Amino acid sequence: MVQSFMRKQIASSVLIGFMGLAIMISGCSSSTATNESADSANRKSSSTKEITVWSFTDEAKYAIQKFQEKYPDTKVNFVYIAGDQYQTKLNSALQTGAKAPDVFAMENAFVRKFIDNPALTDLAQFNAKDLITKQYPYIQATEKDSKGNIKAIGYQGTPGGFYYRRDLAKQYIGTDDPDKVSEAISSWDKVLQLGQKVVQESNGKIHAFAHWNAIMTVNNGSVKEPWVRDGKLIIDQARLDGLDVAKKAYDTNVTAKFESGSPAEYASMQNGEVMFYPGPTWYLQYVLKKNAPKTSGQWGLAHGPGSFYGGGTFYGIYSKSKNQDAAWQFINFYSFDQDFLKQLGKEQTYFTSNKEVNSALAPEVKDDFIGGQKYFEFFNIEGDKVPSVTRSKYDGDIDTIFTKDVQLYMKGDIKSRDELIARFKEDVKHDFPELNVD
Repeated sequence: MVQSFMRKQIASSVLIGFMGLAIMISGCSSSTATNESADSANRKSSSTKEITVWSFTDEAKYAIQKFQEKYPDTKVNFVYIAGDQYQTKLNSALQTGAKAPDVFAMENAFVRKFIDNPALTDLAQFNAKDLITKQYPYIQATEKDSKGNIKAIGYQGTPGGFYYRRDLAKQYIGTDDPDKVSEAISSWDKVLQLGQKVVQESNGKIHAFAHWNAIMTVNNGSVKEPWVRDGKLIIDQARLDGLDVAKKAYDTNVTAKFESGSPAEYASMQNGEVMFYPGPTWYLQYVLKKNAPKTSGQWGLAHGPGSFYGGGTFYGIYSKSKNQDAAWQFINFYSFDQDFLKQLGKEQTYFTSNKEVNSALAPEVKDDFIGGQKYFEFFNIEGDKVPSVTRSKYDGDIDTIFTKDVQLYMKGDIKSRDELIARFKEDVKHDFPELNVD
């Protein structure tokens, strides 16, 4: 593309020079030169494509830079919208068509709210059906609407693991070897037993987890049903099992009782007050390295009692976009261009949704922050084990309701599990009266 563009520039320069010579020799009128110059400009303009991309995160800037290096004839206008405003603005744009973007990002927490919207283009026309076979099954489940049409493409792979402090593992397990640590936490019974040992031997100064929700995050990977199916609220038994484990951990001080995402939790990463931090692939870059920069080499990755994932970003195309080919070119580049994805993976230790790319990087990409472990090799294993469940459009909001009510239960404001479930059903019914919660 770069060479083609240069040839056009050279051709244009030669044409202008020839026109100037013709004027001097034959006295052609200035209007003739002006018309031919305008025609040349119009031809150049018609070959330039332009798309607008909306996102709730600025992460796409790197991909856009690399995309435009490869496709200089496509201009990308990137619009960042803060997360608390994003869904409202996107929904309005898709409904009205007013200044709607050609391409737009959707987070895992709310992508199911939009997936059945007719304003999303069916991507089957771009051979998406064959391309997504290169991705993990749990990602494919999120990309399809309720009829099985592919309406979004995820570029990010987000399986999880147990990030652990190597110094604490040596002290309380007797080794920091990832395989042996994995064996020590291979069941929730083992995790709770180890957690009780840690808090007792440290006189309450060290805990296995920062908060109860760390346990629920892992256990959510065992859930087989969405929150809602056919208009009825479903409480999967796995959610209740995880709740019981979390409550026991909370009551026996296996958890530190920090608020999730609080300054206290982040400080504990640097200070070595917590042993395990279950988290997805991006947790390494955006949480641990950010909040504990002086602890490089003191971390490891272990497989826990269950496989899970956390988050993920998906891109869709506006069905009335006049630039759908260029829009797809961008999404295809971001999710399936192996040269780009390998560069992204190596430069940022970034785990992608593309299994072929991740497998190619597995033998070589290590990260010093986690003691030189092979990051891609570890998450390739977890990615294949994450269960595939198609979430409902309600799931993100009901997750929030459940978390709020469970927090009250943990603190003792709700006295029993039965009372918690009753309160939860009431809250769901309040926010979504159309649902059957009984």
